Amino acid sequence: MNVILSVDEAHAILTLVSAQVLDNVELSEEAREAIRNWRRDRALGSKELDDYADVLNEALGNEIDERTTRFIRKRGSQRVSAAEERVR
Repeated sequence: MNVILSVDEAHAILTLVSAQVLDNVELSEEAREAIRNWRRDRALGSKELDDYADVLNEALGNEIDERTTRFIRKRGSQRVSAAEERVR
């Protein structure tokens, strides 16, 4: 499976998650300000947001790859994941 988020989608996730943290987590005012500054630095149209979208897409792709198990048949009905097969 291949999922690639656009910069706008990455920004929506960034905004939603940071808002949830700010609204629902007990943080010092210093920590809140650091999150706000981090989010502000990744505004729409910024290079930082483009970089963030790249990192987010890579992390998302890696997570999907790690969780996706492809099965192959080996020796009749025994099933072995493709990752296990590469190790053998």
